[in-house]
Amino acid sequence: MVLVNRLLIQVLFLLSLLVDVEEVWGAKIRRKKWTSKPLKNKVKILTTIATVIKQTTKTPKNEGPFQFCNNYNRIKKSVQDTAISEDFIVGKRDGITELFDVRDPQFGGYTKQGTIGLRYTFDGAETVEYDRAVEACLFRKLHLLALDTPDEIANLYFILGTTLYEEVEFLWTSAAPCSKSDPLNKATKSCSSLTWCPNNAETRLNYKLNLRNFTPPYCIIYRNKIKRFEPMDCAFKAHFSCESECTRPILPSQNECQKDGSLFEKIGGKTYLKKEHGFRGTWEQNELGFYFFGEKFVNWQENWMTCCRLGLKPLALINTLLDHLDTPNIIAAMQGVVHWTAMTRAGCPLHFENFLHNESETFFLAIYGIQKGGSCVAGSIRDPKAAEILGPSLAVKTTICASKLLLGCEGKEKTFEIRDFPSNCDLPECKGLPDCVMKDELFLTQPFRVLLASWSFGKWHSYCDNSILELQNEYGTWDEAYKRCCSLGMDLLSVHNPAKQDCFGNPYKNSNPNEKGYLPFRTEAWTAGRDIESCRGQLRWCTGYLNDYLKKDLKWKQGHDPRFANNSCVYIDFGDPDFPSLALADCSEKKQIICEAPTGVGFKSQMHYQSCRRNSKVEESEAEKMWNTGDLSRTSFSVKKMIQCVAEHIGLVYNSTQINLHVYLRWMSRMVDPINFASTQKVKDDQRAFFLSFEAEFSDKKLTNTVKDVLVNDALDDLRSAHFDFTTEMMKKLYECKGIKIANKESFAFDFLMCLLQSREMDRFWKLYDFNLEQRSVMPADRDLNLPCMTFDNFLKSDSSLCIPAGGLFRLTEAAFLTQSPIIIEMSSSFTACLERNGSLPYAETKEEFETIYNYIRGVAPNLTIIWDQGFYDKLNTKFMWCRSELGRSQPGANIPIPVTVNATAKQDFVMLVSLPGAKPNLHAVSATEQLKYQTDVFCRIPKSVVVECLTNNPTGTSEY
Repeated sequence: MVLVNRLLIQVLFLLSLLVDVEEVWGAKIRRKKWTSKPLKNKVKILTTIATVIKQTTKTPKNEGPFQFCNNYNRIKKSVQDTAISEDFIVGKRDGITELFDVRDPQFGGYTKQGTIGLRYTFDGAETVEYDRAVEACLFRKLHLLALDTPDEIANLYFILGTTLYEEVEFLWTSAAPCSKSDPLNKATKSCSSLTWCPNNAETRLNYKLNLRNFTPPYCIIYRNKIKRFEPMDCAFKAHFSCESECTRPILPSQNECQKDGSLFEKIGGKTYLKKEHGFRGTWEQNELGFYFFGEKFVNWQENWMTCCRLGLKPLALINTLLDHLDTPNIIAAMQGVVHWTAMTRAGCPLHFENFLHNESETFFLAIYGIQKGGSCVAGSIRDPKAAEILGPSLAVKTTICASKLLLGCEGKEKTFEIRDFPSNCDLPECKGLPDCVMKDELFLTQPFRVLLASWSFGKWHSYCDNSILELQNEYGTWDEAYKRCCSLGMDLLSVHNPAKQDCFGNPYKNSNPNEKGYLPFRTEAWTAGRDIESCRGQLRWCTGYLNDYLKKDLKWKQGHDPRFANNSCVYIDFGDPDFPSLALADCSEKKQIICEAPTGVGFKSQMHYQSCRRNSKVEESEAEKMWNTGDLSRTSFSVKKMIQCVAEHIGLVYNSTQINLHVYLRWMSRMVDPINFASTQKVKDDQRAFFLSFEAEFSDKKLTNTVKDVLVNDALDDLRSAHFDFTTEMMKKLYECKGIKIANKESFAFDFLMCLLQSREMDRFWKLYDFNLEQRSVMPADRDLNLPCMTFDNFLKSDSSLCIPAGGLFRLTEAAFLTQSPIIIEMSSSFTACLERNGSLPYAETKEEFETIYNYIRGVAPNLTIIWDQGFYDKLNTKFMWCRSELGRSQPGANIPIPVTVNATAKQDFVMLVSLPGAKPNLHAVSATEQLKYQTDVFCRIPKSVVVECLTNNPTGTSEY
């Protein structure tokens, strides 16, 4: 981890040096008046920049008394003829170059805009004459702003940015009055049109431009307050903005987008793609029509051509698409998969447009990778947890147009039906199942999700590295059993391999081979195995983590043959005298409901690793050596079987030798935010110190406080979008490795992993992969399952040193204190807030002590619902007991009687003890509601020993949290 952090620091620092300080310094730093040296005095060289700035228009012939763009073209020609190559700046400049440039600084600074073409503009913070504005743009290899579309005029706010838009009243434009189609009226010296000099485009106006009071050359200014173009003396000083040379991307003609009827056929009154052209995909209905997400790899040109042939268009990047994709079902289905969009710049620098779309709807999402090359834009759904950090679920990035990504189309109607090909059964996907919904009220969700009051749901057993819950006297159909286990964050039983089936029969075999024992019930219980409607006869495990078919070497009940499955579900017969065997039944039958899950709060992949290690008979020391060294060259066959087992459990490998592409891509999507924010802050501090070190030497370029806030946004964007580039490289490696020669089915995953490791990108993957996005188990610790009190060991840091200052404590007894004010719950929970401070929620050993605590808290917080320590109902002694969370269960006094009456309902399955507001002391046993768990602040009881230790280590008595 230290090595990874060090590497990230180095990378971020190098990237931060490329960040342009121009836009950060802004007008405050670079307000020095630009005194341009006369162009004629500059030294000429043989090769001028004229070949670099390509003139896009020809000078129009005379139209009346003046040439439309003669003045603009004169300035442009003067720059081309007299400037030298060093005078020109392409794009942003890094801070070092800017700092050491001895020339007078030019006007303005770069501003990144998010709408109207998604381009960069170079905005002038100063007001200057028309000639100076044109020259400033040309020296940036840009041109003066051309508001040649209604959208640009209507959305000038987004082009200029908030600050400049609010300041601007007059804005220079690259327009000249009148046009070929509307020449100057010599009698009235007026016209109702403009000619845009950079591209020779014409704009007709619904009002007249009166030139009577002006003499050539004519310059056009835009009046922002009244939204009109007006002629203006060229010596007038106004703001300006520059943009890229081309005003629209270079795109194919609309006429090239035609539906190809030869691709379709009608069957039973419905239109389908012909089999030779057919491919899989899904339709999604939206406000305006339908989206089609195809499972076909194409480049950007093939994407729009295929969409057109289907009677559709490529996906437009607009806010409507963003809103549609930001929904749970879409995120779950498309996470990590990269689709092409209609957006491209196709040769036009920094100016994007949705090809084949005329929508004026804006798109506010940032496009990553603009400075890394590539002209076409693709989109991918982030992992849900990454979306919480970064914002929207959709991430978009420029990429090379020749890349092979997935098809993405849209249209006003479905142009064909999706045919169910037999190939649908080649993937172990369980479709058509009931929704798997966890009941949030049953769980603690901060800082991790864990099942509360586990003892109240049934009888728990630990076996084969799993927790099994016997829901006593609960029977149901397969669908009912599936939903019941899902509600608890668990799955139906699965028998992934013969080793696990053997473990069912003898759960103690792994620990003591001489001891016989079976699970303590003789019943028929549903497993997660079944076939689905579209793939009858192909049995698969339908769980939240396992995506595979039932293996052929499992043991079946006599008279049951899996080859004859037809709308069948698999159950396990624990009453079979020979062995817990598998059998088939109609899914509508009612059988015992038994659920399973990996034990403990942690990544499921970790849980499966332990199970696979034991079942493959791999010593822990051998496995640890392999993971720690990364040396896979000298592994035993047992280790290869272990890796195969893990790969099958996480769904990467199925049917022994197949790679699940969707799982693979989902892995790629989890390289979403490889940013160590502590390292990022250090980079910013280092960068700030670096620039400030030049203050004394370059006093005429004093750095103000603005530079102290310089951010490495470009570096962050590059890193956050790294998974796009990575996915392209790893997809190539994926197809290479899928073709490896199969030596043994039980070691295919190992051979596949060895092939991937030969890619240099694999090392990058392990450094950037965010393991916090992995699926977690929600079971409490093994020792917590059958007991009413939870230890929450998995939630607490072993090196916790949170101390409450002595001045913030109220002495309760000789051996205990109470916080003077409530602890504010933020990222913790009411169960753990006090444990994190080496204390506990309040409890009382006597009635008098209870009343003392109650009255004190009421005096401080009269309207607060008081949350007390954990409690449970002792059915043997018929009374409520405190858990005393700060004590281990083996210590004397860990569970003591509650000295006051507890108000409770008949069920008595409670996990929280609370006192409601009121003058009279009261205590209620209630369910753990969301408000009580996370939104109600708590008072804490702190032992004297903790206070003494905190004062010893922190004699000043200040708080450490």
